[in-house]
Formats: sequence, C-alpha cells, structure tokens
Amino acid sequence: MTDINLTREQRDALRHKLATYCEEHFDLELEQFDAEFFVDFIAAEIGPTFYNAGIDEAIRTHMAWNERIQEEMDVKKIL
Repeated sequence: MTDINLTREQRDALRHKLATYCEEHFDLELEQFDAEFFVDFIAAEIGPTFYNAGIDEAIRTHMAWNERIQEEMDVKKIL
C-alpha cells in the first residue's frame, strides 16, 4: 500500500483539530511538535485501516452499480 500523503494545509488542519480536541476533552495541551508527531502516528498506524475501509466501500458501490447496469442491459435485450 502506498503511504498516505497529506498536503501541508491538511496536516496543519489535522494538527489543529487534534490539539483542540485534546485540550477540550482531556485538558491536555499539545504543543505543535507533539501534535505533528501524533498526526504522523495516526496517518501511519490508523490511517490504513480507514483507507482500506474506503476502498472496500468503493468496491461494494462499484459492484452494486455494475449489477444495476447489467440488469438494465438485460431488460433492453431483444428476445
């Protein structure tokens, strides 16, 4: 699997959200450096699970649409 690549803007937004969440829910103030390492950890260790779930959902969606198209084509056949 390829690495999950985030833009600088995405990383900054995630870092901010993570720091805000930790402060609001755990009364824990993450410094920028700590939050960046946490984002890296999540992307490397947890991200693939969500990525794979997204791929599986895309496959299920594609298969459902493929079935529907096949059914539509079967209806149009000349008997």
